[in-house]
Amino acid sequence: MKAIQINQTGDTDVIKYVDIERPTPEKTQVLIKTSAIGVTYGDIMVQHGVYPIMPDLPATLGFECSGIVESVGEDVTDLVVGQSVAVMGTMGCYAEYVVADATMVMPVPDSIDKDLVAAFPITYLTAYHMLHSMGRIEKGQTILLYAAAGGVGTAVIQLARLAGVNVIGLTSSDDKASYAKEQGASHVINYKTEDVVQRVKELTDGKGVNLVLNSLAGNTLARDFEVLANMGQIIWFGFSAGYPQENLTEVVGNHFMKSTGIRTFTLYNIFENQEIFSSSFKVLLNYLNEGKIKPHIHEILPLAEAARAHQLMESSVVKGRLVLKP
Repeated sequence: MKAIQINQTGDTDVIKYVDIERPTPEKTQVLIKTSAIGVTYGDIMVQHGVYPIMPDLPATLGFECSGIVESVGEDVTDLVVGQSVAVMGTMGCYAEYVVADATMVMPVPDSIDKDLVAAFPITYLTAYHMLHSMGRIEKGQTILLYAAAGGVGTAVIQLARLAGVNVIGLTSSDDKASYAKEQGASHVINYKTEDVVQRVKELTDGKGVNLVLNSLAGNTLARDFEVLANMGQIIWFGFSAGYPQENLTEVVGNHFMKSTGIRTFTLYNIFENQEIFSSSFKVLLNYLNEGKIKPHIHEILPLAEAARAHQLMESSVVKGRLVLKP
């Protein structure tokens, strides 16, 4: 079968379109024929060798896809051959076939477009649990959202709108700002041309925001604490600007009297709790089926052009998601 693999980490020239043997499912696994594949920032991090949990090399890339069940292991009882499914949290999705543990495979209606199914699980589960499980956000509150035009950003805006939550988005261009507003953001700040702290204070009448969703880190956390309202919190969930550069003890101490805090988030903790994972996926699948949420697909590319997809992701031009087709 055709697949995208890396034998070493580095720039996009390490990404190879290769022929490999089709995998065989073990007792608790499922073999899926992929229909569409979501490109995630996690894939970019694996390519560069900076993902927190690096696979052994050579490795087939890809963390999520949609597809059809081809075969099941002898201990799998809740999935059947021919069933439409979503696969997530499983390395190896950049291929014509992927093997996944049955717990990471969720049935979906045949009627939902396979491209949308591939583009929604990781980003919308991340957004949902940051807003509700971690952030405990309430109707009428306000969040500051980094990368508001990205895949997770799109999901956060749409889910926040359903919950009656105001979103102040951060983007790097006026084009992305327009997109974020179209998705439902209340306000958008171009952080390259505007003073973020000043604008947030203006937009919140000096109160600040209740929640910051930060996928960047780098040198941004001190600013985040500046814009938090009393008893607000930061959820740090990404590394696109690297690990925090500030002295966090000092930063937190400077805002001690505001009773603010910072937490990290990774979706793996949700995957490890099957009850929460399954129930939240079903909630989001219903939203998708009812048209309450909809991933924005920036472009669909052939699997063979995975390297170009990664180049697009790193160029910061993508709004929403990229999808690969095997």
